[in-house]
Amino acid sequence: MATARLEHFGSLLYPGLREIFIDKYNEYPSLIPKLFNVLSTDKHQEEDQSIGSFGDFEEFSGTVNYQRMYEQYSAIYKFPEYTNGFQIERILYDDDMYSIINKRPQGLAISAQRTREKHGTAIFNNAFDSDYPGPDGKALCATDHPTMTPGGPTARSNMDTLELNHENLMTVVNRMRQTKDDRGEIFPVIPTTLMVSVNNHELGWKLIAAEHQIQQSDENPNIHQGRYRLITNPYLEDDDAWFVMDDQYRQMFLNWFDRTPLEFSMEEDFDTFVSKFRAYMRYDAGWSDWFWIYGCNPNA
Repeated sequence: MATARLEHFGSLLYPGLREIFIDKYNEYPSLIPKLFNVLSTDKHQEEDQSIGSFGDFEEFSGTVNYQRMYEQYSAIYKFPEYTNGFQIERILYDDDMYSIINKRPQGLAISAQRTREKHGTAIFNNAFDSDYPGPDGKALCATDHPTMTPGGPTARSNMDTLELNHENLMTVVNRMRQTKDDRGEIFPVIPTTLMVSVNNHELGWKLIAAEHQIQQSDENPNIHQGRYRLITNPYLEDDDAWFVMDDQYRQMFLNWFDRTPLEFSMEEDFDTFVSKFRAYMRYDAGWSDWFWIYGCNPNA
């Protein structure tokens, strides 16, 4: 036992620290499953293809009319590596400094969770920025989304600079329900989620929960009451940006691929009496079509 204590103290610590790491990581709720279609893969990269729609049915005239669905754009998911770690000196183990030792895997777990949440929310933080184009060459929320279908709309919009209030939420919902597909036909978008920053949490909740319209002197019924769920995202960088989404189509076209689930490992340095503990993960996130979201940024 003495030999194991002197030369392999890291191995003795590993099971307990790994349990602390995993427990702390699982302790915090994640927005990723609420926002993304979470998938796993064993490939070096993934590709998701958006496709166009069918035209209307035609009256049967003796043979079926087989229509073509035009391919639109491809989203490529590559899987960068993310790592972080900490070291524990043997002296901490020898002096039974577990109050210090146990904080390190806890901190690493918090870092891993925060990193993933920030990467997921980056899609929304960059939603209005043309320097972060999606598969169609446009920002996620833009006024000029193109189509690859011959004769289709030349530009479609899913963004504005409206402030968050009752009237503007109604405007956005109505615009989403009039979204045009690649053939110029109405696409069946159903707004179901409002996402806001922490700064707008109370306002967002009132807009979708109050019995009467807020910010008005009369007591008109609130048409938004009970129609949407609210997501408050603490990682949104612009306090005034807000988004309305269709949950069904978001789950089809907003993807998160876990290539290597979060790992926790260790090794010892024989000469320095230091044990190294590290975490490792590979993933990527992105979108292959845009019509599931409408974004507003008054500061754009």
